[in-house]
Amino acid sequence: MISNFKIPSIDTPIFSTTIEVRIQNINYGNHLGHDSLVSLLHEARVRFFRKIGYTELDIGGCGVMMKSLLINYMNQAFYSDQLSISLGVGEVSKVSFELVYQVMNHEKNKEIARAITLMVCYDARENKVVKIPQVFLSYL
Repeated sequence: MISNFKIPSIDTPIFSTTIEVRIQNINYGNHLGHDSLVSLLHEARVRFFRKIGYTELDIGGCGVMMKSLLINYMNQAFYSDQLSISLGVGEVSKVSFELVYQVMNHEKNKEIARAITLMVCYDARENKVVKIPQVFLSYL
């Protein structure tokens, strides 16, 4: 049952970045909206790829696309909060890998959320799933 699925904490982060909650991230409940959290996770993932010299369109010979996303919320975040988003690696297969995210508000010593994305390697020209490039595996 999905409601009982607990995303594990990250023992060894492979990347971390800080992102400020902007006014456009606030929903009618006056806190960080779920859609905006997904966008912040995406921003963190793009920053990770950029740091290691790749993009979502090219991780050493192919691109990636998200197959699934799961989020566990722990606390609310508010306008101007500085969120630290750490990435770790979950399961890796021949064609896909999991990225695990931990979102923290260190100023308030609160964990905001954990998330996990299943990323599939994809060749857009061939329109098919492909193996993870060996050069990218070294980062995982």
